[in-house]
Amino acid sequence: MTHHTTTPIDPHRPWIRDVRDDPARMDWIQTLFNPMGMTGKLHFSRAWTFMFMGRVLLFIVPVFVASIAGLAGADMSGAWKPIKAIGLPLPALLVPFFFFTILTEFTSWVAHVRRFAETNRSTLKAAIVLIPLFLGLLGFAGGVVMGSAQFTAQQAKVAQAETAVAEGGEAAAPPADAQPEAKGPRRPDGPPPTQMQMAMGAGMGLAMPLWAISSFIVMLWTLLHVARLPNGGVGNFRTGSDLTQEEQRLEAYKTA
Repeated sequence: MTHHTTTPIDPHRPWIRDVRDDPARMDWIQTLFNPMGMTGKLHFSRAWTFMFMGRVLLFIVPVFVASIAGLAGADMSGAWKPIKAIGLPLPALLVPFFFFTILTEFTSWVAHVRRFAETNRSTLKAAIVLIPLFLGLLGFAGGVVMGSAQFTAQQAKVAQAETAVAEGGEAAAPPADAQPEAKGPRRPDGPPPTQMQMAMGAGMGLAMPLWAISSFIVMLWTLLHVARLPNGGVGNFRTGSDLTQEEQRLEAYKTA
């Protein structure tokens, strides 16, 4: 049974000639949340574009608006302050981006599983889209350890300097280069950071680059390989769902 037709399926998109890519038949809930089904290339591309554009807009738009408002003289300090409720040093304006990204890590995996199933390929390949998340978690864990170690080292230097002052009196003051560290890295809006704050900040600082770089590589793999897989796993790689001229002639011959 052929899934192709020589007549346009959608008058607004005459290039679609595969019924599996009919936009009217797309079920967004199934495509994004049910890993047990199959998804054609056009439906997959639409879902992936939605997830990608959502991330871009939730990051660029708030940052751009806050920057313009700041240049105009508005007080945007609250937008950049971390929200204590989530326990991560994330600016308030990027919290929607963070939660949308976590959600779309799952929905992207589901969409890839359905796409590989539709093309008769191993669905285990869909785990590739989770690599950025795993790298981000590993980077966060490593950063937390390094941040905690840095805080401990600073506290040890502070204790050593205080001990030297106590033993030698005021004349034996600690060296000049130890004075700033004895006070700790003071933030402009408050006291020195706590051990948890330093650990979380270092964790996010290491996790974000790892996640961003690996996500870009996975994005290229999705665009150049997964999204171009032919429906049913049969045929040539094509960016659209249209028929070639030879396929159109064959279909016209069958229906004659």
